[in-house]
Amino acid sequence: MYIQLISLHGLIRGANVEMGRDADTGGQVRYVLELARNLAAMPGIEGVDLFTRRIKDKRVSTDYSEPIEELGPNCRLVRLPCGPSRYLRKERLWPYVDEFVDAMITFTRREGKTPTLVHGHYADAGYVAKEVASVFDVPFVFTGHSLGKPKLEYLMSEGWTRDDADKELAMEHRMQVEQDCLSVADLVITSTRHERDQQYAEYFKEDDLNFKVIPPGTDLERFFPYYDYELNSNNIDEQFKQARMRMRRELNRFHFASDRPMILALCRPDRRKNINALIRAYGESKELQAIANLAVFAGIREDIESMPENEQKVLTDMLMAMDRYDLYGKMAIPKNHSSEFDVPELYRLAASGRGIFVNSAFIELFGLTSIESSATGLPFVATKEGGPQDIAENCKSGFAVDVTDSKGLTDAMLTLLTDHEKWDEFSANGVNLVRKLYSWETHCQHYVEAIQEIISAPSRTPSAVGKPAVGPRMVNVERMLITDIDNTLLGDDQALAQLKQVLKDNRSRIGFGVASGRALELIDDVLEKHGIKDIDVIISSVGAEIYYGPDRVPVKGWGAHLRSRWKPERVHAALDGLPFLHLQPESHTQREFKISYSLDDSLPPKEALPLIRDALSRTGVAHSLIFSHGRYLDILPHRASKGKAIRYLSSKWNIPLTNIATAGDSGNDMDMLTGETAGIVVGNYDPELEKLRESKSSRVYFAQAHCAGGILEGLAHYGFIGSPTAHLRAVGA
Repeated sequence: MYIQLISLHGLIRGANVEMGRDADTGGQVRYVLELARNLAAMPGIEGVDLFTRRIKDKRVSTDYSEPIEELGPNCRLVRLPCGPSRYLRKERLWPYVDEFVDAMITFTRREGKTPTLVHGHYADAGYVAKEVASVFDVPFVFTGHSLGKPKLEYLMSEGWTRDDADKELAMEHRMQVEQDCLSVADLVITSTRHERDQQYAEYFKEDDLNFKVIPPGTDLERFFPYYDYELNSNNIDEQFKQARMRMRRELNRFHFASDRPMILALCRPDRRKNINALIRAYGESKELQAIANLAVFAGIREDIESMPENEQKVLTDMLMAMDRYDLYGKMAIPKNHSSEFDVPELYRLAASGRGIFVNSAFIELFGLTSIESSATGLPFVATKEGGPQDIAENCKSGFAVDVTDSKGLTDAMLTLLTDHEKWDEFSANGVNLVRKLYSWETHCQHYVEAIQEIISAPSRTPSAVGKPAVGPRMVNVERMLITDIDNTLLGDDQALAQLKQVLKDNRSRIGFGVASGRALELIDDVLEKHGIKDIDVIISSVGAEIYYGPDRVPVKGWGAHLRSRWKPERVHAALDGLPFLHLQPESHTQREFKISYSLDDSLPPKEALPLIRDALSRTGVAHSLIFSHGRYLDILPHRASKGKAIRYLSSKWNIPLTNIATAGDSGNDMDMLTGETAGIVVGNYDPELEKLRESKSSRVYFAQAHCAGGILEGLAHYGFIGSPTAHLRAVGA
């Protein structure tokens, strides 16, 4: 099995993960990395690729710009371009996710192996996985990690409006994507029962939606028991020992009484983590202050003032609470720690002093930190809302409490800090039961069992959205014919019948597409009229739109590709006032990425075109200008045209341009006939194409036969088919 995992946002690298750097680099990053590595080690798994976004930004490490990073045997981290190269928070990635879809399809096609399944993590990657799985007709697995509807409910309780949430966090779009993912997923993996039963409660779900609760594993090589230092310290990696000393020095800066146990908290500086509930409970309890120190590691920071507003407020509130309760010498709020080595040592330092770990978040979808602390032998007190309740029940290594009840939170902490037998019991339980229930080996065994159930069944993804998977067809074609319609494909009924038969006979290896200035609805009308079926690709509106297959599935990535620097309002402002130009009145001529005019007889083209180009040059709009048949003018985004659409398809499906035959008769076919494609100019061509005879940069064949007969002649010339005469005899027999 070859498994593709996707985690689109955040900063992901194989070593020295920057956990807590920002809201997008949290537990999900660590989870997908460990899942990839451990899945790759399972029997029957041939390879695992984890896909994420490639980032080139001076503000972050150059590690994030490496296209491929080896994570282990048969396991890679694959970074693909998606939108601007700079680092963006996840809410700003939505306009570019279709680019990632296309990049991932292209990468997969070039690798030459079809995934067994595609697994998306979080809504953005869920969308990508859904689309990629549909293309290759394989199962789609979804893990939400956190969901939009519960978050919106929380935000509104904090005073946000729906409009605020949508403007700042693209919440409506996110929730719709999550619903779409649930509608077609073959498997939804959750970490806890609470996530399955509560987080997904507000979404529509079919009765047969396949949910599996599979708790994440824990890296037991990093989170070994605290007492190993006393029993076999010679076998402990020196980097852990160095981290231990580094964290001791960091804590000593706050002048702790070193003989006291430590209450440890690790979290991002986010209001939902409810850090102040812990500080308040500690600050209002003289007993807690007398017997323990408090250490809160709230993310990584250099300067609070340079951080996002939400994080600034949380950290400022922490400092104010520290001052309000006069916790100097009792409370530490260090600025930096690494997730790789420092975090495990913090747990072990707290455990060696018989301290505790506290997670006072309002809700914790899984509660990975409670698992990690338990694995080292450090008992925990955590919120009862979410995953920690499962962990407390399964591992019997901590208390799950109502963190909004300050007295209840305080009492739970006091119990573990003063009842030594209970501390010993919970510590031992954590070490033993995490290894039994929350190891990565256990997680991956359950994962493989779950996916084996779905890979032999028909995929839900294509049928649920009412469209066939185009991927298997496009992946397998060796060559393609893409032809203009009017006066090229059409115009000679006998030759057209011959061409249709040739394409039918060669369908297994030759794909068929049309490229036209017409809108899609007009293309469909003319194709139906002439009985032309089995179309793989339609390039319509002079290259402004691309559609796949009989159901005309729009290529969304093409639209995202065209949107860059396209300012249609500026085009209208520049050209609508020119007296010799008139907007074409038919509704189908004006599209999102195409503005169409007609040139009247008041000014000849050789005088009008320089004026048009000059007007457009002053707009600053990157555009393509296509003039055809002596009077029609189309303005498109600079990335759009028939030829550019063909090059896009060539790249996406890894079909060499030399294996794509293009056929046309007029000026708006020019750029698809030039370059490396097998260009065919039919015998009834417009004089506009005569200049291609002298072109040294293109390979263009000028056929003698007209219309479809010229296409057949050109296909034979390039070796796509045998002699067209033989096919003609076969059709007439």
